[in-house]
Amino acid sequence: MQIGMTSIKRRAFSNALELKLRRCRGDMLQEFLGDVMSKRHGDNFVRATAHYSQGDLKCDGLLLDPLTIFACYGPTNGGQGLTAQGLAKAVAKVTEDHDGAVENWPGLKEWIFVSNFIGGCPPQITQEILKLDAANGHKVKQFGQEQFENIILGFDMADIEELLGNAATDEDFRCMQIPEVQSVIDNVMQRVADGVVRDDVPVEVPAAKLDFNQLPDIYRGRIKQGFQNASRVAEYLLNYADPTLDGTIAGVFKAKYLELKTQGLRPGEIMDGLYDFALGGQRGTTPREVAVWSLLAHLFEKCTIFEDDPSKVAA
Repeated sequence: MQIGMTSIKRRAFSNALELKLRRCRGDMLQEFLGDVMSKRHGDNFVRATAHYSQGDLKCDGLLLDPLTIFACYGPTNGGQGLTAQGLAKAVAKVTEDHDGAVENWPGLKEWIFVSNFIGGCPPQITQEILKLDAANGHKVKQFGQEQFENIILGFDMADIEELLGNAATDEDFRCMQIPEVQSVIDNVMQRVADGVVRDDVPVEVPAAKLDFNQLPDIYRGRIKQGFQNASRVAEYLLNYADPTLDGTIAGVFKAKYLELKTQGLRPGEIMDGLYDFALGGQRGTTPREVAVWSLLAHLFEKCTIFEDDPSKVAA
């Protein structure tokens, strides 16, 4: 653990890393790996540049000494819900990327399979990596959530925050700033077109809503943290100078939720989409992160986002 970091802050950064990895789909994982390894290895790490007309030479980043090639695999939502067919393709990709790297990089000393799987790599992939390690004269390893955490949490606080954001703790949620909520709302309203259908119908949130909407634990935790501020957000909107704001912002997020749902996204991916929509490309400072999750918790409690009836989820 980095000197001076409390266990509470470490847990908050671990949660922030999980959220980051869940969002690292495809090339985003390669970019995140580049950010991490550049901080750790400096000029000894070389980022991969995609020149697809000539091929990527099966390299998503490399260390010059010893010559080490990284191969990235970033399934959606940290691999949650990966099908048997998808897993078989992932195992095949391990072998394909490894063999391609051996062919393209003479003198290879180490090959590392990087993934964003949450809770560990599937054993089928681990088995394939062990086979390749035993059959070759160079090292073959895997690198995932645990390795990312061990490296990142050893950095200076400024570097950790640059990579993961200012991870909010329970204490941060208890100190929510209403001006930050207003800033989030203003930013959203500036980006939506006129004619949004208001949503003013109050619905009592079912006690099991977090369960039957099948949200991953990391998102349930964030919504639960936001619940302690949901009543403050509701009161602020109710007493706002424009009496239509509460219904309008609810209508905006309901429309965004339905848009994401119709794309066939999983619950965690939908929540990511709503979070990114609320953040609006702004930097995720701790006060802003608290404001976004508190607003989403209010909308969740209002039943504006996600379903209030298990039968709707099954549909």
